[in-house]
Amino acid sequence: MNKSLACLVTVILSLCLSNNPVLADPSPDYEYQLYENMEDFGIVIFPKEGIFPELEQYIQSINFEPVESGKAVMRSGPDGEGSTYMMPQDVQDRYSIKKFIILQVLSDNRLVAGIFDPDWGLTILPDKFQLDDIRENIRETLNIFRRTDSFKKINWKPRNDL
Repeated sequence: MNKSLACLVTVILSLCLSNNPVLADPSPDYEYQLYENMEDFGIVIFPKEGIFPELEQYIQSINFEPVESGKAVMRSGPDGEGSTYMMPQDVQDRYSIKKFIILQVLSDNRLVAGIFDPDWGLTILPDKFQLDDIRENIRETLNIFRRTDSFKKINWKPRNDL
């Protein structure tokens, strides 16, 4: 290794290993909003300030009520798979929510969705969805959550007419 390359490697390593705030990747300070229905299913939306009126109206129209909000935390599925922001574990336990849908609101009101089920784990879907897509897919997901004897795969799909 020549001297200039060794010097460059040393500088990069020292910057990476230091507590330099310029290079730090600060985690966002997201707030979540938790909605629950009478079946103890949940919908967690973050960031809370990104919830737009049409989304709020839809969630409440399918009988989900806001029950708690607070600082979102990064969590993984039961077997360590995937990770996303959601409610803290103690909040999930307090409301006895085992299965829930996670929605991340993007700046253009599109949504990234995730599904948490103790048997299936955490699945973060790769597509970004419009509200119309969410409406169609949430109903199907809730019906699958209700089937205790079936392990039908949840397959969210964006509409093709966009």
